Amino acid sequence: MPSSARPTGTITFLFSDIEGSTSRWDADRKAMSAALARHDAVMRAALEAHGGYVFKTVGDAFCTAFAMAGEAVAAALDAQRALSSEDFSGVGGLRIRMALHTGSVEERDGDYFGPAVNRVARLLAIGHGGQVLVSGAAAELLQSELPAQSGLRDLGEHRLKDLAQPEHVYQLVASDLPQEFPALRSLDVLPNNLPLQATSFVGREHVVSEIKSLIASHRLVTVVGSGGAGKTRCAIQVAAELLDGSGDGVWLVELAPVSDPDFVVNAIAQVLNVQEQPDRSLLDTLVAYLKRKRLLLVLDNCEHVMAPVRTVVSALLSTCGDVHMLATSREPLNVSGEATYRMPSLAVPDTAELLRAEEASRFGAVQLFVERALLSNNRFGLTEENAPHVAEICRRLDGIPLAIELAAARVKVLSPQQLAQKLDERFRVLTGGDRSALPRQQTMRALIDWSYDLLSNDERALFRKLAIFAGGFTLETAAAVCSDGELDEIVVLDLLSSLVDKSLVQAEDAGSATHYRLLESTQQYAREKLREAGEEATVAKAHALAFVALAEQLDETYETTPDRLWYAQAEAELENFRAALAWSFGGQGEVLLGQRAVSALRFAWWQLRSAEGRRWVQAAQERITDDTPETVVAGLDLTEAHCASALNQHKAALTPAERAVARYRVLHDPRRLAEAERIAGNSLLYAGNIAEGEGLLQHALEEARTHGARKLAASTLGSLATARQIAGDVAGARDCSALAIAAARTAGAERLAALVALNLAETEFVGGDAARALQLADEAVHAYRTLRGTRAVGVVLGNMAAYLVALQRYDEARTAAHQALTAVRDTQHAVMLAFTLQHLAAIAALRADAGDGRLDDLRRAARTIGYVDACLAALEALREQTERREYDAMLPVLRDALGTDELAKLMAEGGAWSEDQAVAEAMLI
Repeated sequence: MPSSARPTGTITFLFSDIEGSTSRWDADRKAMSAALARHDAVMRAALEAHGGYVFKTVGDAFCTAFAMAGEAVAAALDAQRALSSEDFSGVGGLRIRMALHTGSVEERDGDYFGPAVNRVARLLAIGHGGQVLVSGAAAELLQSELPAQSGLRDLGEHRLKDLAQPEHVYQLVASDLPQEFPALRSLDVLPNNLPLQATSFVGREHVVSEIKSLIASHRLVTVVGSGGAGKTRCAIQVAAELLDGSGDGVWLVELAPVSDPDFVVNAIAQVLNVQEQPDRSLLDTLVAYLKRKRLLLVLDNCEHVMAPVRTVVSALLSTCGDVHMLATSREPLNVSGEATYRMPSLAVPDTAELLRAEEASRFGAVQLFVERALLSNNRFGLTEENAPHVAEICRRLDGIPLAIELAAARVKVLSPQQLAQKLDERFRVLTGGDRSALPRQQTMRALIDWSYDLLSNDERALFRKLAIFAGGFTLETAAAVCSDGELDEIVVLDLLSSLVDKSLVQAEDAGSATHYRLLESTQQYAREKLREAGEEATVAKAHALAFVALAEQLDETYETTPDRLWYAQAEAELENFRAALAWSFGGQGEVLLGQRAVSALRFAWWQLRSAEGRRWVQAAQERITDDTPETVVAGLDLTEAHCASALNQHKAALTPAERAVARYRVLHDPRRLAEAERIAGNSLLYAGNIAEGEGLLQHALEEARTHGARKLAASTLGSLATARQIAGDVAGARDCSALAIAAARTAGAERLAALVALNLAETEFVGGDAARALQLADEAVHAYRTLRGTRAVGVVLGNMAAYLVALQRYDEARTAAHQALTAVRDTQHAVMLAFTLQHLAAIAALRADAGDGRLDDLRRAARTIGYVDACLAALEALREQTERREYDAMLPVLRDALGTDELAKLMAEGGAWSEDQAVAEAMLI
């Protein structure tokens, strides 16, 4: 096709490639060469027959542009039909995936550039062989242009690996082509926590490629560069491109908010949902979890916590062979085995004189400036007149991305020529005229200094104070912390919007609310300014006061807020709560503020961070004095009871719960008294004291209902159902469970409703109906997966294994137990780990058709049970009814087969096992 026919303006792109072509080349290069030649001929004929301009081919991939979206669709259909009729059996068949997207682009040297080209490539990457995907933009143009007997199937919104806003994806369908394919390989499906990016990724394609190559051959790669060099954005993009659906995903750990080095391990564990154990260091727990994983861990902004990061990284390198790490830092970690990649600046022109717009636009720094300037002023454009000035700005800023973004944000008030002059003046002041002697870090400081100096006095005051936040902030918390005699709440909100406009504060969509943060480099700068102004102590106290108030507000609204919303609010502020607690219990803090916060956050600790909550409770209780208010002491007892109960350590929960009961009776606080009675009563049930436990629970239920505490009432009904179950009253347990589920759903307590449903399955099992129990448990699994309750999924799968054992469906029981074992180890649920190991031992002991390996299985079962006994004793946990019944069924079998003496010997051997040994042996069953 002649170049004059090359489409311009708004273009529809059709990209295609062969799925799994690499393996076919490896298998038979000669056959694949012939198949590829035929594929290319068929593709080109179909594309060019409909006016397609093939502007690039890379290997087996075609990149084609069409002036009309309808022609692109027709070409895709014809190509798929023609290819399906070809005989590619010599290479095991060929499956071609295609993607269509419409947008405007930049044209240069017969090629196309811009976000639209990148978008269609990302769309192609999530598809499957034989599938044709269509973007939302292309679909809008195709409403009246689809060929006969074809249509678009709505596949919903999907996040692509460009990390921009989700793309609405459609599938082109036709009656004579395959229509059913696996789930798209989008970021919504693959395991990751990579955040959406508000802006595009510009000028770093070669950097991404180089870092990916390093990661392929090194388990630790550190991207090193000055603040604002774009390390974080590049690392996130690398992680997205390495996410291919294999292994356990990619996980980003943002260390910039971590102010206390002791919380580095905690930050990593939080991202991976690794729960702390009371009898094991969190680092050991994390290493044990990652030993079984194959994933990429991105550790972002390590420079201020180098020592603990080195400790963690060294431990993972020496123990976790399938974990790769990508770190970003201002300096190398200096760990054995580390590969360092120094982040280059964006490409800039050597000289800006007489530079034409087309020439300037080829440099990554200029591309970034133009794109960010458009966000600030949608009328901005790169012209022949302003191109030399834009190039000069980028050159003077050394191609540092953040510096360029800060400068570009000014184009709504300053022309590029004025910007260049301002930069020139500022650098001359800072360098004494010797521009070449200025380090890049100082260049960055110069730009932030300049931006800071351009702020009004009120903007500067707010900017300094925002540095106190850890992990970001909302409009409400910014107003609470930063309002004072000079800045009232309305002014704070206006000033914050201004700082966002000036790119000194980043705004991020957090679902129902906008979350704000300072970039790491600007936050450090602002913190220095805060100290210089002598304001740090005052603002730190204001921060603590604000987050204690927020914690107490969350406490007061817990009963009236649906769980999903309440826990989302609490989890989003965990870093700020930690910072407030660390200040409160530090040398300059106010202990009472921290004690109040620990108490008020009991529901957050209960569901989100139980082991950490116990640590904070201990710190708070150690600081109790005669002056500590009784309400605070009682609240700490109640929080301790919540955390211990959440860890299934009911004996440890009983003592603080009983203390809380006594104190709240004196304090005449009926709602919290009922809360304490609920935990105390529940703990008594597991200790075998059903009558006393039920008495406390009945009183708690009456008080909860009297005071409108709907979640507490539902939770108490659930505990009463457990009491009836333990007492053998199956009908009563059923009735109470039904009431509890209805009450929980009415109160918006979805997790509680699923928990009661799970306990109802236990009731049915205890009542003799294992099949009904299995059905209910299966429903609970689906509910918990919807709620992302990973730990609960493991619990349910473990219970299902017990039900399947009882039904003598041993193969299915083994599968469920293996899945449960993985889940409960991942979430560090020690009691359920022991129960699941017992279920596997039961399979070995009770199954009679094991053949020649029967005796080995019996011995392995005996050792495993010995480990389970020792583990439960150490945790001060008791077997529940299902586990007790199973235990009582298998012990006589083991005793008859092995003899009393050998059984005791084997159980003693198992009692000395480590967790890893026990799991390894049990997995052989």
